[in-house]
Amino acid sequence: MRRQRRSTPGASARDERGAVAVFMAAVLVVLLGITAMVIDLGLERVTAADLQALADMTAMDLAHEIHGQSQASLAGAGDFSNPGSAVRKSAARNPDVFGSELNVSVDWGSYVGGVWDTTTNPPSAVRVVASADTDYSVVGGAGEVSREAYAVASSSACYRLGTFVAAIRSGDSTVLAPLNHVLGVNLSLVSYQALANTNITLAQLAATSAIGSPTALLTGTVTYSDLLLAMTQVLSNSPGSNAAAITALNTIRAVAGPVGAIALGDVLHVAPTDTAALGMSLNILDIVGSARLATGQHFLEVPNLQAQVPGVGSHFTGGLSLISAAQLACGQPNSNQSVARNAQLSGTLGIEFVNLPSLNLGNPIGTLQTLKGDASLIVNLADGEGRLIAPPEVHCGTGTAADPHTYSVAVSTQPATYSLRTDLEIIGSVRFSVLQTLGLGNLVSGLLGFLLPSSTLNLNIKVRLDVASTGGGTTSVANLRIPPNDVTPVETGSTVALDVNSIVPTVTAVSIGSSTPALGAVTALTNPIITELLVGNNAFKNKTLAPLIDHLNTDYVGPVARMVGLRFGGADVYAVGAVCGEADLWG
Repeated sequence: MRRQRRSTPGASARDERGAVAVFMAAVLVVLLGITAMVIDLGLERVTAADLQALADMTAMDLAHEIHGQSQASLAGAGDFSNPGSAVRKSAARNPDVFGSELNVSVDWGSYVGGVWDTTTNPPSAVRVVASADTDYSVVGGAGEVSREAYAVASSSACYRLGTFVAAIRSGDSTVLAPLNHVLGVNLSLVSYQALANTNITLAQLAATSAIGSPTALLTGTVTYSDLLLAMTQVLSNSPGSNAAAITALNTIRAVAGPVGAIALGDVLHVAPTDTAALGMSLNILDIVGSARLATGQHFLEVPNLQAQVPGVGSHFTGGLSLISAAQLACGQPNSNQSVARNAQLSGTLGIEFVNLPSLNLGNPIGTLQTLKGDASLIVNLADGEGRLIAPPEVHCGTGTAADPHTYSVAVSTQPATYSLRTDLEIIGSVRFSVLQTLGLGNLVSGLLGFLLPSSTLNLNIKVRLDVASTGGGTTSVANLRIPPNDVTPVETGSTVALDVNSIVPTVTAVSIGSSTPALGAVTALTNPIITELLVGNNAFKNKTLAPLIDHLNTDYVGPVARMVGLRFGGADVYAVGAVCGEADLWG
């Protein structure tokens, strides 16, 4: 019999240890491979991150170089082989790139809607590609990594449709009454001039405790009182003597309680992220006045017209509303941020005449009486908008007369009206023989039948006198320059005024006795009436209408228009500032 071999415990353990050793060796090989991949991939990711940061910063730096230059003139700035080039200097400011054999290539062109176009000349954007080799520490060798970035050099500008400042600085005292009425105070010209000669920035306003941030200032609401408080805080911490302006602001703030919350963004069209616009210097009086009108409209009471105009009574109806004023807009050309609404002055004023004149028409008619008279002043001015446009592109010069900043604003307005319509009713009586003398005997006999020459007939004649400045919608372009249009505006439209010598008379109704003849058939009777109303020093036109129109032009509608830079069919357009080559990373 074969003897059965007996196994020993030690042999089995040795077999198992051998198998584990082989397995562990295989696992270690795999782990080492994975570790090598992880380390080298990590190094590659570090290189990629560093290159992306370098590309972003270099693109932003080079975008500032564009300034309207041509592709050829910018070629040197993007030459990485030149130690003195802009791209090398930018890379030197960002030296911490992991990897070797660093290279930066630059293209100039445009980047619109995600499409890169190198044919655009002059360019408006730059593309930067940064590349380097990653030295693999475990597996050995090297691999190239590259990253790219696009930056656009945009230009923006600020302009203002109208301003309170111009009329105040010019010493136009006639604007004080409407300006005081708008602000609810009674300041002197000197006090207003203190405000007109003081500037602050929106960034300073936004940083005050009363406001808090640009977003709160330009997209939220703030009480008028808090806005004035913020201005006094800025001026109190600013160098120079601002005591007169602070006193004026505190006087306005004392009566500002009823105004309540306002949306300053309705009159200051500036994006809270537009740091360039936030840093531009703005006039305090413009901000104060524009903010006060930010609630939508302000009703203007009728001044004491009858005290200065013979024959004008004390009874008035209606009034005028001033809607917005001195709107500021900042942004890139053709953008929504660059649109500002024009000021609007609208309303109807009813006027009643008293002590109406008798009309001495001479032979054969004699004297007639003006039974009653009233007028309607109708105003609807400059309902429109301004928009920063391109072309032409915004140009930033040296700010001198030889090389000014330049940009353009399109101003469009809707149909406008400034008119005075006067209705007069004239009565009297004439003999039939007088009408026969005027050649109207057959006409009247045909209407009324047989009449004796001594028969007396009652007359009632209604006359309308119109004087107006009217026009359709207009579009014009204000080509602005700094200097001089930061102080002197580009005027679009025409001066707001009525011309008394442009009165158009119309006979609207005639009755003789109980008849109503055709108006064209009785001109022998009505023409002398028109002449008596319009011709001569004592005529109704010269004695009453001329002083009334002059008062409206110089003391009522005119001052309001001048106060806000409003013109007929247009506006005064002021340049505020321009920024060119503002870099923005787009990809």
